[in-house]
Amino acid sequence: MTHARFRRRRPGTARAAAIAALSISLLAGGSTLPAAAAPGTPDAAPPAPTTPVAVDRATNAELRERLAGAAGAEAEKAPADAQARTAAPAPGADTGPSPFIVGGSETTISSAPWMVQLGYWDEAAGKGSFCGGTLVAPNKVLTAAHCVYGLDWRRNGVALVGATKLMDPNAGTAAGVHRVWRHAKYDHRTLRNDIAVITLDRPVKGKWLRPAASGDSSLYKTGTSGTVYGWGLTSGRSGAQQAKKLRKVSLPMVADGTCDRAMRGVLGRDFFVAGEMHCAGKPATGRDSGTKSSCHGDSGGPLVVGGKIAGVVSWGVKGCITKGAYPVFTKVRTYAGATQGRIDDADRSYDGRTDLLARGAGGKLYQMNSKGRSLAARTASGSGWEALSWGLQSDFDRDGHLDLLVRDKNDGKLHRRYVRNATTSSAAWAWQPVTSVGGGSKSYAAPGDFTGDGWPDLITTDGSGNAHLYPGKGNGAFGSKKKVVNGAWKGAKLFGRGDLTNDGKADLLVRDKANTVWLYRGTGKASAPFAAKIKARSNWKFTALVGNGDMTGDGIADVLARDSGGKLWLYPGTGKASSSLFGTRVSLGSGFNQYNLLF
Repeated sequence: MTHARFRRRRPGTARAAAIAALSISLLAGGSTLPAAAAPGTPDAAPPAPTTPVAVDRATNAELRERLAGAAGAEAEKAPADAQARTAAPAPGADTGPSPFIVGGSETTISSAPWMVQLGYWDEAAGKGSFCGGTLVAPNKVLTAAHCVYGLDWRRNGVALVGATKLMDPNAGTAAGVHRVWRHAKYDHRTLRNDIAVITLDRPVKGKWLRPAASGDSSLYKTGTSGTVYGWGLTSGRSGAQQAKKLRKVSLPMVADGTCDRAMRGVLGRDFFVAGEMHCAGKPATGRDSGTKSSCHGDSGGPLVVGGKIAGVVSWGVKGCITKGAYPVFTKVRTYAGATQGRIDDADRSYDGRTDLLARGAGGKLYQMNSKGRSLAARTASGSGWEALSWGLQSDFDRDGHLDLLVRDKNDGKLHRRYVRNATTSSAAWAWQPVTSVGGGSKSYAAPGDFTGDGWPDLITTDGSGNAHLYPGKGNGAFGSKKKVVNGAWKGAKLFGRGDLTNDGKADLLVRDKANTVWLYRGTGKASAPFAAKIKARSNWKFTALVGNGDMTGDGIADVLARDSGGKLWLYPGTGKASSSLFGTRVSLGSGFNQYNLLF
């Protein structure tokens, strides 16, 4: 289902609704902030590792004006979009794939608080579009690739969260768009790999929904009921309008073979690709009566099954009610690896690549931003960090800003450094004691979500080689520990953050006393968080190992390693759960022995 596109005459009296470019500006590093006492420094906190990034956000008035522009546009009766272009050569209004909820019922945003309205309005061109989306993190929206294709969403886009009415200027929270990712193999002609992730220019309050994981095959069992939500057309008749309020409809999952045969029969060509796409519903009747389907304007919205996003509204036939046709969805499970790296890609420079922090002599801290396969020149962030015995980076509260988890070597206690108010552009840093985890463990890692609840967790080892999992609560605190390894990790080093195997689940790396590195794939299940270990590397006698996440920007986690000579190496992740876990290493330069802590 494609997004509904709009055209209207440019109003002569309307003020131009240009949103400010959503660029990132770094404040001067090294400035101190009046924060609570830092670990080991009772009188004053050390400076933050660069002052929080200030995103150049559009004002609320500008965003509301953009909402008004998109809401006032009239839907074209025959959108000239991706689905129209993939039509079979035979003539007729219903001979090609196209984007509504027909046969459903009105609902409220309180029943689906993760629903997002994506409005696009180019005032200069007098063109607009509309799509649905799903909030999958405080600043991330999952949608269809055809919704963002060929459009400058940073300049002209707006997301509305928390509103039942279509583009309601008086309800919900409006946010701009900071960054757009669409699948690298998306084909606008065939709508293959039709999935995208939008990064908002600010976190928004509201519940978010988890996408299907790679192992969630049961969600797609034939006959299983799912629910589609959207503001699309409510009729297949000519002249139909978008729904003024959020609607939903329940649809049963359809076997791939059934869908493929039906859509080939309707379209005269084979557009359906099993594995990448799936269908839900019952064959359309050829009339509004008896048809239940998504349609124009519902594109990008979710098909929710078992509390997860199983599908993204992608395409169907023009008019949406052609007899025998089904609505087609992007199969989210297939793209778990590709999307999860984009959903959990918080970084300090806000470009989708994880950055490096390094402590030098005198407790001075430096930030080095990733440029993909090299590092930018370091930026000083002041002194006062000599009391740290180690540090980790992870977004423990999922607000889009990386936090620090550090241990004070003076008192052995853990502390979290975080952005106090991520909803404002002038955020300030704060310290939070972490009382739920002791500081006496031998090694620590924050690889991501190992329990399947969406919150990053912490894994530690003790002197006896036992490993414990502390489930994250999403607020910087952790739940009661659970022993996950009994005595086998004595003297081991834990590291890694993110998805190393491209299956959408966080993984952990463990270097044993013999300097062999083992991969422990995450299962997403609290009862048994690790799959069987896999030997990844031998003879890793590095003096520092850093696993902060995706350094290269390809969505797969990477690792940095420093050798005894002070050279720093990037080991890019391949996504392969084998001894080929990393590709050919890349030198990031020498002289890194001047730093006594890398994280």
